[in-house]
Amino acid sequence: MKNVFLIHGYNGIPKLYEWLKRELNRLKYNVIMPEFPPKEGVIYEKWREQFDEYKKYINKESIIIAHSIGNEFIIKYFNENNLKVDLYISLAGFAECFEHEEKEELNRACKEFLVNDSEVKNFTNMCNKRYSIYSNNDHIVPYEILEEYPRKIEAIPIFIEGIGHMGRKSGLEKLPKVLEIISEIYKI
Repeated sequence: MKNVFLIHGYNGIPKLYEWLKRELNRLKYNVIMPEFPPKEGVIYEKWREQFDEYKKYINKESIIIAHSIGNEFIIKYFNENNLKVDLYISLAGFAECFEHEEKEELNRACKEFLVNDSEVKNFTNMCNKRYSIYSNNDHIVPYEILEEYPRKIEAIPIFIEGIGHMGRKSGLEKLPKVLEIISEIYKI
């Protein structure tokens, strides 16, 4: 049984993760979905300490699905721990800093989780297969940054129009493309 890790972003677990967990469990995957502190609790050390509990379940056959700042967390964490997985799927991923007016806590977290080029390059060698899903109407991450991310991590880019940031505010409850990717790779 493969372990699938669902790593959320700044605002906590998105609705689509609840659906994804049900669907993956139905397909006999072992889904691990840590609930990190959101918003003001988005502090790398806190997330790292909590995720250390799950490190023993990560292996070269595992799957990582990360949303938003969860992508930067995974890149930084994998570099620190020299971990490897088979498949990585990014949702609204980024690896550079940006700022939003009136969102000081988000800006702080973005700077704290920021990864450097060396970490990004190392990460591409830690995942056998990489996909990056993004949209044109993301209200958090600028489109140019979303579009650049798959190039940075040498991933297959998947553009889906109109799905926003894929978090709580977007209201997205399902993302069948993620299951399609997994089904195609593992022939389920």
